[in-house]
Amino acid sequence: MSRSMVAALAWGGVVLAGALWGAGALVAQWLMAGGMAPHTLALARFALGLPLLWWWHWRQRPACGAALRMTGRERLLVAGTGAAMALNVSCWFAGIEVLGAALPTIISICCAPAIVAGVAALRGWERLTPRVAAALLLALGGVLLVAVAPGGLALPARYAAGIAWSLASAVLHAAVVLGNARMPARIPAVTASAWGMTAAALCMLPVAALQGLHGPAGAQAWLGLAYTGVVTTSIAYLLFAWGARRLGPTAAGVCTLVEPLVATLLAAWLFAHPLAPQQWLGAVLLAAAMVLLTRS
Repeated sequence: MSRSMVAALAWGGVVLAGALWGAGALVAQWLMAGGMAPHTLALARFALGLPLLWWWHWRQRPACGAALRMTGRERLLVAGTGAAMALNVSCWFAGIEVLGAALPTIISICCAPAIVAGVAALRGWERLTPRVAAALLLALGGVLLVAVAPGGLALPARYAAGIAWSLASAVLHAAVVLGNARMPARIPAVTASAWGMTAAALCMLPVAALQGLHGPAGAQAWLGLAYTGVVTTSIAYLLFAWGARRLGPTAAGVCTLVEPLVATLLAAWLFAHPLAPQQWLGAVLLAAAMVLLTRS
């Protein structure tokens, strides 16, 4: 397979992962509106997709052989990435409890790519070229315009704690991106995803148990829960893990910004929530950022 073909597939995988996450956000919102506890939903997201990932892992094990035997440092990287996934969700929910859904999501999504780009440049993993910097600024501006409602954001008096939780979510999301982008190439993406998702589920289990487990009510809710676990978590994270290690940290981080764009477009289409002019402008800026990154 040619290098350009691999790059195109990597771009497609990461962008598709962001699109699946954007669609899954609407399903998760619907499940929580139906009475499902947020931490129970977070646990289910990681746990329900594990059988598929482990089945795929064991299916390819004979072909990979010794390549699947990870060193201690590699196991630590995989487990740390999974723990960051779980803690990211927990911090995001904590911010939502204080600020509502809008502002924590904006902070987490917009700050993470900047953190990824800064860490990658400081560590010498990537060179922050003017083209990449411009793409990063366009993407961040685009997500802000897409995610902010026309009426603006009203912050409660205790917003400082909510902002702190949201910034922690952004740092942890950046850790997930960097962990996947720096994963050794010899470790298959499905192996890293299976172990990482297991670590995430184990981290969420005591949190959900302390908060109380509240399952979905009705067949439709169970289908929605299965969708968030299998499609928007396991499959999406597997696509992201495969593509991120072939694109590099900064490009992978910016590509995930397609998530709020997809969520906004689907909300406008399915729930008759029309887009405001600044949201259409944000979509254009986000598309321009993707073009700049693909050209670089």
